[in-house]
Amino acid sequence: MTSIQNPPSAYIKHHIPGRVRLKIPQKRGDYGYFDRIAELLAECPCITQLQLNPSAASLLICHGTNDPFLNIAEFAQTNGLFTILGEQPEETFSIPHLPIAKLTSTGFNHINEALMGFSQGRLDGRSVLILALIGLAVHQMTRSNVLGAASSLLWYAFRLLKEENEKTFDLDKYVNSRP
Repeated sequence: MTSIQNPPSAYIKHHIPGRVRLKIPQKRGDYGYFDRIAELLAECPCITQLQLNPSAASLLICHGTNDPFLNIAEFAQTNGLFTILGEQPEETFSIPHLPIAKLTSTGFNHINEALMGFSQGRLDGRSVLILALIGLAVHQMTRSNVLGAASSLLWYAFRLLKEENEKTFDLDKYVNSRP
């Protein structure tokens, strides 16, 4: 657990009014730490939505546009969660000692974050994959491959729509479960 005297450093990856994505590189893969963030930030009234991705050390905070992010940063530092150091310095490439599945997932998360940053939060990797699968299914239908290829592609696209890519926390669950 992180001590209040020495919280980890958080960097602003990108921000738009009402939304900010933070990276906490030293806590990459620390699911317990990110669970603690979810529990404590649920108490911060400024936050409207919170998405955490421990494998990418990423934290997406949506907040009211009238509530400055400064209040959330102060709340996080007071509770020993993290300290905002501003923009993230240029990263040097190194391969962490993780299983291949986690490395692949981390690579996809970087692509996803790049898409989110480029599209200003409107397009993510999952959306691109869903659109590609639906496009391939339509292409197969035009070739009269409805029952084989097209139905399989549509099935995969709808499965992706149903599943969640990132662990999204329902803040009401934390707020209402408190004594």
